[in-house]
Amino acid sequence: MYLGKRGANFCEMDKILFLGSNSFTGFYFQKFIKDKGLDKEYKFIGTDISDVHNNNFSVSDYIKLNPLDKSELEDVIINLKPNYIINFIGTFSGATYNDYININTNISKNIFDILVENNLEVKKVLLIGSAAEYGIVKDMPIKEDSCNNPVNYYGLSKLFQTHIAKYYHNNYGINVNVLRTFNIIGKGISKSLSIGNFIDKIEKARDGDYITVGNLFPKRDFLHIEDVVEAYWEVLKKGKTGEIYNVCSGKSIAIEDIFLTFVRMSSKKLFPLVDEKLIKKDEIMDIYGDNSKIKNDTNWSPKIDILNDKAYNVF
Repeated sequence: MYLGKRGANFCEMDKILFLGSNSFTGFYFQKFIKDKGLDKEYKFIGTDISDVHNNNFSVSDYIKLNPLDKSELEDVIINLKPNYIINFIGTFSGATYNDYININTNISKNIFDILVENNLEVKKVLLIGSAAEYGIVKDMPIKEDSCNNPVNYYGLSKLFQTHIAKYYHNNYGINVNVLRTFNIIGKGISKSLSIGNFIDKIEKARDGDYITVGNLFPKRDFLHIEDVVEAYWEVLKKGKTGEIYNVCSGKSIAIEDIFLTFVRMSSKKLFPLVDEKLIKKDEIMDIYGDNSKIKNDTNWSPKIDILNDKAYNVF
């Protein structure tokens, strides 16, 4: 069966189904929708596993859905017949290998299988990958065609998702893009990530306290979540079919600089205290991506200066 390669030209009131609407990214995506007035042009349908639609914007219809249940997902897709599908669901803290595969790989595979098995045509499927798919890379900046050497189950599961996307694009003509997102900053980010952990500790600290940290010298490629969701939208509209895109700033920033920026934003006098237990063995000291492809294809570029504490607020 051939579903046809279709471009991303939007028709009036196209339906956009996005999975994981209650997630960190889903929350900011809805904020982006409201800020840009996109709910007046397109029909957005959010889904998640909880009974309550966890947002303050009320721009989407909401459907409670267990994304791991293929039959539930199939019923929703068949009934809605969305023009676009975005999968924001993912985990970076799975307990086992199977957790990572079931959430980061199999949900996307089920989306493709449902489309193929029911002969449903969509204009675009958008999947969120990760820079962790690259793993250890010697040459910087990291390009989309750099070698893949994931060093953990998270990166491996996301890489499997990318290969599945390529398979369904090549064999069934499904228009899909995979977005390999680098490090994200934003209020509400998970405390299990170093950035979220910093924010949590600084919020709870009293003036003059010491904050336990790991190695602050490594450099990473950071983007604010509001720039990230805008990139997702631009690729949904303009991304070339079947392509992978890095979502990154194109430069690296020392984690120490991020930490000190947060401290300034808190208006507290706080001091870092290195905890040897938090230092990773064989830490990669510098990673940053090449964003020329997404810039060239969509005209997107990041707008928020990560080190300018007046440009955004995480507290």
